[in-house]
Amino acid sequence: MLRRIGAAAIVLAALVYANPPLPVVACPCDHADSATLGARVCSLCRTAEKQTEPVYFLKDISPHKPNRYLALPRAHDADLQHTGGLGQEMRARVWEAAIAEARRLFGERWGLAENAYFFRTQCHAHIHMGPLSPEVADEGGTLYAAPSDFPALPASEGVWLHPKDGKYCLHRDRDLAEVVLIR
Repeated sequence: MLRRIGAAAIVLAALVYANPPLPVVACPCDHADSATLGARVCSLCRTAEKQTEPVYFLKDISPHKPNRYLALPRAHDADLQHTGGLGQEMRARVWEAAIAEARRLFGERWGLAENAYFFRTQCHAHIHMGPLSPEVADEGGTLYAAPSDFPALPASEGVWLHPKDGKYCLHRDRDLAEVVLIR
């Protein structure tokens, strides 16, 4: 019996690995047609169209997240977007701007998070900014000297970041990464 359960678990794991869950967000945005940006999942793309700066910030509109802000690149593309899909220079610029704004808003106890695509409700790339929860265990992570050193991560992987020992500690241990921030 145990041998059958073990074999079934291996087959199930192989199927999930070969067919990862699809994104929750299906992106209907066509940036050439402003009428398509009316969908809720495209609301951040709609705000990007109005920006002049390469990186901009918004207060999170969720009443459940009164302490949260978002950092967003103005540039956007078709389909689900994420910071890992940006060029290295723009990716570093977005993370640098998010760090500076989070530090300005929250002092030295700031945190940044980008959820994996499965936990996203918007198709435009965005980084959650907020105070880092004191309940979060700071275990693991990789220290980087500068945002230009951060790797380009796939949309299927969540990431969170905070200051540590004069550097930036990047964690890749949870897909729903924004839970490390105080709501």
